[in-house]
Amino acid sequence: MKKWKLLTAAVAVIVTASAIVLLSSGSKAHAGTATQSYDFATISRGTIESVVTSSGTLSVVSSVTVLAQMSGRLESVKVDYNDHVRAGQVLATINTDLLRLKAREAQASVDKAKATYDLQALALQNAQTLFAKQLLSEYDLKTAQSELDVGKAELRSAQASLEEIETEINQYAIITSPIDGIVLERSIDAGQTVVGGSSATSSSLFTIAGNLSSMQIEAQVDELDIGSIHGGQAVRFTVEADPGVEYTGTVKQIRLVPDTSNNVVYYSVIILAGNPTGTLLPGMTADVEFIKQKKDNVLIVPSAAFRFSPATMSTAEIQRATFVAGLSGLTEAQKSEELARFDAAWKATEAGTSAESKSSGGLSSLMGVAMPGAGGPPGFGGPGQMGGNGRGTTTSATAASASATPAVARKTLWYVDEAGKLAVRLVGVGASDDSGTELIDADDLEGSRVILKVKVQ
Repeated sequence: MKKWKLLTAAVAVIVTASAIVLLSSGSKAHAGTATQSYDFATISRGTIESVVTSSGTLSVVSSVTVLAQMSGRLESVKVDYNDHVRAGQVLATINTDLLRLKAREAQASVDKAKATYDLQALALQNAQTLFAKQLLSEYDLKTAQSELDVGKAELRSAQASLEEIETEINQYAIITSPIDGIVLERSIDAGQTVVGGSSATSSSLFTIAGNLSSMQIEAQVDELDIGSIHGGQAVRFTVEADPGVEYTGTVKQIRLVPDTSNNVVYYSVIILAGNPTGTLLPGMTADVEFIKQKKDNVLIVPSAAFRFSPATMSTAEIQRATFVAGLSGLTEAQKSEELARFDAAWKATEAGTSAESKSSGGLSSLMGVAMPGAGGPPGFGGPGQMGGNGRGTTTSATAASASATPAVARKTLWYVDEAGKLAVRLVGVGASDDSGTELIDADDLEGSRVILKVKVQ
């Protein structure tokens, strides 16, 4: 009886263990057949732009600072901020009461000098008559002539002093606008005393902008991007005061004097922009985009698609699939030959046998041309550009063509083929922006779906 119970218990344990094993096997089989789902993107045509971003400050294209030409007390100020003025228009006047008194004094000096001069002229005339009759010496004659010359010089000096005072009264005391424009700044008020003289000491009275229908931006571009900027380059910018509006401009000048801040070298770039509506004002901050390159009607794929790498495939499988994708321009016989070289190189690498690796050309030498960034499969200038015997030799014509044509960077795009399996395609890439990248010589891919990432369930 005890033996029977022991036998029954042993059978129960075996059955339970078998059930657990079967359940575990079933779960593993189910997990192995489960398919992974992806987020896809469709390759389509569109416009792509490559830009350099910066910021700067708006200012007027040209402005004039009006200075005081003479010292004195301001009697009146006839314009204010934002007033439109014309050339010659009176902006302010300086009190001239003291100057008019000086003018009277100067006029008296002129009259005195004129009377002296007239008397000396008469004396010279008499001296000449007496000298002709030999009643006067030559010395006395020359003395009379000299006194007349001195009197003439004193008369001119008195006249010049009077003209200087009259100029101050009629011109310097009346401050006028030198150009047509708008008053940006008024630094004085009536009753204030101003100082005239050189530009270093004279008072600044007004700042007048020549024209607000066009503005300029001084943007700072670092040394890494300055090589992409050139005169006449198109520019877009926005201002914080009107963020919904996009303005345009062009690069006028790149100033060659650098400015270093936090060990970064910057260059000032001057941008001209129209302001027909007057909404752009001096001092506004502008967020600027320099358009390096713009292409219309090109194939575009999201840049994120190039970052996808299958997690369900080993490194060897990924590299082999990528290598095969790089052989698209070869015949089947050539593909088989190159694939055999790849497999031999991979086995040599796995086994750590350097001799075999060298005899097969090396895995890195094979992958160097087929992996992203290269120009084509091993021994060839690119897909469909076979030269020589297909083992790395090229004709002189092909070599010359390759040296004249810049290499196109190549990257991988993964997709799901008709059989539902992962497949990869090597494509040439061109310009890119924040979200998309241009595809080169890949017109057959228009409308195709490529994998962006694994879908999160």
